[in-house]
Amino acid sequence: MPHLKIYARKGLNALQSGSKTFPGPAVEIYAADVTERVSELDNALTALRLALGFVMDLGSQSALDPDIYRYHYENFVLRVVGFVDRAHRLVGSALLMDKAKFESVGGNRFVTKQVKTNYPDIHAALQGVTQAVESYKGPRNELIHSAAYTSRELGLFQSIRHFGLDTGDIDVDELARGYFSGGATEIALTIARLVKTLANLLDALHPLFLIAVDHDNEHLKKKSAPEGTDKS
Repeated sequence: MPHLKIYARKGLNALQSGSKTFPGPAVEIYAADVTERVSELDNALTALRLALGFVMDLGSQSALDPDIYRYHYENFVLRVVGFVDRAHRLVGSALLMDKAKFESVGGNRFVTKQVKTNYPDIHAALQGVTQAVESYKGPRNELIHSAAYTSRELGLFQSIRHFGLDTGDIDVDELARGYFSGGATEIALTIARLVKTLANLLDALHPLFLIAVDHDNEHLKKKSAPEGTDKS
């Protein structure tokens, strides 16, 4: 954290003075890079919690719209699978891997191969993140190829709403509330699993962070500075 504070202060001073670059030794650049990767995961969790809040609020609305539910659920599905990529990129940065390789297509496989033998705890933690969202890969791929998310129940609610079908004494809104509530529970449980697996990953990486920051070793000195930074 001290290295990150120094780095941030330098960046702010450079911004204030209009400078395009600022000096940053390897250990500060490393701290900033890893922190940025962690922030990406934290921001993604915030987005998932927002999606959860929107779905939970649907149950209290007087007019229940299945299209709104589908919109927020699709947003959740598209975002949740991205945790796997972000987690692998965090590991790639923490272990000073070649950024061109771990950020490219096939980058996750590259990272997994690197840690499988030498860092079994990190490998297991990455597998945990992957497994936490595995069930959403199929729906995510369908959404990417322009197939809207649907289910038997959602299709019924949409047909009744769009065509104004008479359902007699069946309380469709009550059924929809139950369905939306089930979706909210599913999202909440998935977020909880992700929080747990990400905590495991950070715990596995923690010894590496300590070594890097405490010793400022030669591996860090070989790290390339990000744009806007002069490595010194």
